Order: sequence, then C-alpha cells, then structure tokens
Amino acid sequence: MDTFYTVLEDAEYRQIWDRIDSELQFQPSIRVNQLPFRLSAPYLILDLAQAAEDQVDKLFSEVPQAFAKCLGAGPWMYALDWQHSGFRYDPRLPVTEHDHWVEDERHGGFLGGRYNAYFSDLYPDGDYYFFVQRDLEWGWLGHPWRREIWLFGTPLIDALSPKLEELGFPVKERI
Repeated sequence: MDTFYTVLEDAEYRQIWDRIDSELQFQPSIRVNQLPFRLSAPYLILDLAQAAEDQVDKLFSEVPQAFAKCLGAGPWMYALDWQHSGFRYDPRLPVTEHDHWVEDERHGGFLGGRYNAYFSDLYPDGDYYFFVQRDLEWGWLGHPWRREIWLFGTPLIDALSPKLEELGFPVKERI
C-alpha cells in the first residue's frame, strides 16, 4: 500500500459490514436511547457532547499513533463510513486528503464512471464512522446522533487511556 488508504472492492466491503453487523451486533438507529452495539470485548464510551473542543482536538491528534501501536506489524485496518465508502487504512501514514475521486466502470452512467470516495474523519459528523482492526479485536466506533465514540478491545483502550486521563476526557461508560 503506497498511500494511507485503498478503496475496498464490493465483496470485501460487504464481508466486513456483515461481520460488523453480526459480531458487533450493530443496530443503526436515529433513536438516541437505543444502544447501537452489543460488544463482548471491554469497551468505553467517550462523550463528545460534554468534551471541550480542545480536548477533542488533542485526543484526535493521538488516535492514529494509538491505532499504529495496536496494529504492531500488521499491514492495515479498516476505515468505514456506513453505507458509503470503505477503505483499508494504514494509520502509520499521514491522511493527506478526505475526498478521493475513484474511476470505476461499475458506476458507468453515474458521473461518467466516477464517484467520490470520502475517507472518514474520526469525529462522527452525520454518519457512523468506524475504524476497526481487521479481525474486529479492537476499534473506534463513532455514533453521530449520540455524539459518542465507542472504544472497544483492550489494546486500544490501553493505548488511549493515559491520554484520556491526562485530558480529563468525559467518559460515559466503562465496561
């Protein structure tokens, strides 16, 4: 992978979303009181609504390094935008842009066979944005309406907990 991302082909895209639906029991909803996930791994919920902008900015600047630490020698993880584009993502490389025009003959009549594959940001600003390890052992699950980040899996929680404590980041729940 020469760049920080590779756009997922349809089969791999469907496969990872099927796994997220079944293994994380993802239940998208506009109801704020409905839990979106049923996680068996340890998790904590970050409250973006109660966090100050500088807390969010400082935390988000640390997240790619935490992802890279958790990946170890692993080649990549997934970056997913619900019902939109999905990517293989290498957090060790800088994100240089979020909009990517992709040439794809499968979309022949639509924009001349091109579409905009948007690489998700860490802040869920209108959709579910997920950054997950390939085997779903850990991840960052962004919920737009609840304004939350669900961190799951011991490696990622351990990697980010010192920064959360240092910043006094509001945590809603820790399981």
